Amino acid sequence: MIDPFPRLTPAPLKGDPTCGHRFADAPAACGRPATWHIAWTLVTPADFTLLCDEHLAVINAQSVYADRHPAEIVCDMPGFGWLIATPSRCVIATTDMVGQAAAALDQPDGSSR
Repeated sequence: MIDPFPRLTPAPLKGDPTCGHRFADAPAACGRPATWHIAWTLVTPADFTLLCDEHLAVINAQSVYADRHPAEIVCDMPGFGWLIATPSRCVIATTDMVGQAAAALDQPDGSSR
């Protein structure tokens, strides 16, 4: 079976969003400033990647992802999570927001109750 996800390099969250795309033969991840935050899946366990414009174009041509938004510093900070909204964004994760996100997933149109 072919892995549907590109090879990505996990990095610690440090408030410095950099592109995590890595070609199979590359010794390291891209490392340029990230301009996009990609959600591969928003169901547990969720999976995310930060990408530069060039590598977003590569991903758009080869892969399918659940959502994206412009990358911000908070996208690479511990304690922040993906808010499922229009537009989506990263926010500090609180118990209330987790409940709102779960409720939104229950709605066929993605809206919260």
